Amino acid sequence: MTTGDAMRPPDSAAVQFMILDFLEEILKFSESPGEMGQFLTRQLREVMGARIVVLLQHGPGPESGPARIVALKPERARTPALLDGLDQLVQLYPDAHEATFLIKRTAEPRSAALLEGLGLESLSMTPLRVGDRRVGTLFALDHLDLYRSDDVVRLLKVLSPVFALILRNTVHFESQEAKVLAQAEEYQALLQTNLDGFLVVAGDGRILDANGAYLQMSGYSLDDIRGRHITDMDANESRQETDNHSEKMKREGSDRFRALHRRKDGTTYPVEVSTTYVPGRNMLIGFIRDLTEREAAESALRASEAHHRELVEILGEGVAITDRHETVVMANREADRIFGVDHNQLVGQNLRPYLDESDWLRVVDHTLRRLDGHTDSYQVRIRRPDGIRRILQLTATPRRDADGQFTGSLAVFRDVTEELKTQEALRVAQKMESLGNLAGGLAHDMNNVLGAILGLATTHLDLQPEGSRLHATFETITKACLRGRNMVKSLLDFARKDMAGERSVPVNRLIQEEARLLERTIPPNIAITLDLSPSVEGILGDADALSLMLMNLCVNAVDAMTEGGRLTLSTRLHDGQVVVTVADSGTGMAPETLERALEPFFTTKPQGKGTGLGLSLVYSTVKAHHGELNIQSWSGQGTSIEMRFPAVETRSEPAGPGTSGPSASAQPLNILLVDDDELIRSAVSAQLEAMGHQATLTDCGEDAMALLDRGLRPSVIILDMNMPGWGGTGTLPKLRAALPEVPILLSTGRADQQAIDLAHAHPGVTILAKPFSFRELQAAFAEILPGG
Repeated sequence: MTTGDAMRPPDSAAVQFMILDFLEEILKFSESPGEMGQFLTRQLREVMGARIVVLLQHGPGPESGPARIVALKPERARTPALLDGLDQLVQLYPDAHEATFLIKRTAEPRSAALLEGLGLESLSMTPLRVGDRRVGTLFALDHLDLYRSDDVVRLLKVLSPVFALILRNTVHFESQEAKVLAQAEEYQALLQTNLDGFLVVAGDGRILDANGAYLQMSGYSLDDIRGRHITDMDANESRQETDNHSEKMKREGSDRFRALHRRKDGTTYPVEVSTTYVPGRNMLIGFIRDLTEREAAESALRASEAHHRELVEILGEGVAITDRHETVVMANREADRIFGVDHNQLVGQNLRPYLDESDWLRVVDHTLRRLDGHTDSYQVRIRRPDGIRRILQLTATPRRDADGQFTGSLAVFRDVTEELKTQEALRVAQKMESLGNLAGGLAHDMNNVLGAILGLATTHLDLQPEGSRLHATFETITKACLRGRNMVKSLLDFARKDMAGERSVPVNRLIQEEARLLERTIPPNIAITLDLSPSVEGILGDADALSLMLMNLCVNAVDAMTEGGRLTLSTRLHDGQVVVTVADSGTGMAPETLERALEPFFTTKPQGKGTGLGLSLVYSTVKAHHGELNIQSWSGQGTSIEMRFPAVETRSEPAGPGTSGPSASAQPLNILLVDDDELIRSAVSAQLEAMGHQATLTDCGEDAMALLDRGLRPSVIILDMNMPGWGGTGTLPKLRAALPEVPILLSTGRADQQAIDLAHAHPGVTILAKPFSFRELQAAFAEILPGG
């Protein structure tokens, strides 16, 4: 058999029914080959799915002798060219003994040329032989369904000897006695050729005949079995039940069922029986197939499938099998859970409704790759029936049938949505940490520059009379430095992982102050609503950092309400946390914008209108206060930002220094200034000189200790925190050990927890935040010196 298309396994039971149907009709026409031929071509045209069926009869001469058309369906296809072309095909295949399929695109050149000349795309050619002699040929032209070719081959293999004998009768058998012998020969050919067991049973249940296949499976000889009642073969039914069953088959004409037959030695075996009733001869003809091996295989297969199913079900991964059109044919419980459906609901569904267009095209593209044998892994987004979107990590491998044809895919997948969110949060945190370290370094250097300018400007500001030109100049310089100091503080707040100092901040009062400030600056078409729970007291942190955080959020909210709207600031207590919410009725954010909202330097504002650091600073501040941040936003529906902080009781803060300007110490002091920055040493020494003190300068802790070793005994030490070598961390313990009573000002532009812990660990140490003005330096001296 030659064909270029994939075949499916033949349906044996269906073929048996077709054989029974043909047999019943053929027996009616066995004395009239012409009528038989017309019936045959008509029926075979339907069964074989062919456009034209032709039955040729060859003459008594050699194989290549003249041929004639015995039957043709449809009759209108009859032409001299048809007979001539078919006869030439017979000449090309003189030794064929079974059906041959020819397809024009795959046939050898001579056959392809003949098909082209006849205007055909395909044909099947079945030789009809009696012994070694070819008495005819059955042609089916232009098959409409090549997938059924295996069924057709089996049908013709069983029936072709019968067709051949009937054709031969028209030439060789004339007498009635010869015809009777021919009928017996036809019947015997059919009986012995069949691959399954075959029984002929009389109307009263007696077995008339059996073929070799049935004799082999039952253990009987032909002489033993003839004349026995069919009940002797059936291990389940009584004679009355068998008689009733036979009557039913006679009424309905045919039947198909499973039974348990008994061998000669008394053992039993399962069988499948297909029967038909021949009314003209009052007999039943049955095909019997031994199912012993099949049932054993089916049982083993069921056990194997149950075992595999158990393994698949206990996996923590989703497992599914899809056909080549992406319809699910098997899925485990985890797959159902991931897709958000009930158990077994995924089976039978196509994946298309679960995917957006882009993801559907990605799935189809990967399936096409698997046609070439690729196993691949990729991510795909699904949309569950409840509307929730999930991201799956999927690995799929191709599945093929026994002929190697691609039938679909086996996929293992898991939901990685939360995992990807965690990875993204980690990525953002790492980026923020890197930028924070960069910002901290820049802030340190800027603080030293600003410290020098601010110290000198404020020192000379107090020395100039108010209203003078120099006073106005130094006042402008001071204001610029203070603005720069606030900017640097923002950078430090961004870089800081925790707050400098822990004090209770009354949240409601802080929000009320921000609201009063906003009311004077925002457009009149924006209303501010406060919804502050009186049960909220405070949180532990930095009031300045929290104030800057709220201001950033409020400015963003106002910018989002270009046509006016409502800004709502609210607080509440929930599970021991203070929940602060800033919500607006503005334009909101699209999903892709929301995903990047916390990225540093990402902004949707026009150039020059935003730096992209606002929400990044908010995020850093919340994390530094051990809090959590959640943003919800919808395009056209506004944005709600919720922050959660650990709640604490509000503590009253000790009163600070008086508002009156501090005065310099009444007597001059010897001050040891340790700082690695030349600008700071120069500026601070000038400030100390203006205060009436004498300064000893050094640029590192090692030199400071050397001075002490040589006898220097300062009244106050100003120590920079960040220096090469020992640095402030290494120098402070040594200074305190050498001079336990001398006050030390620990000067740092980054008053983080490390600096605070270091100061608290040693008595007599006070933090002096850089950059500081002349009056702030005076205030620090007043605080640490007795009687100051």
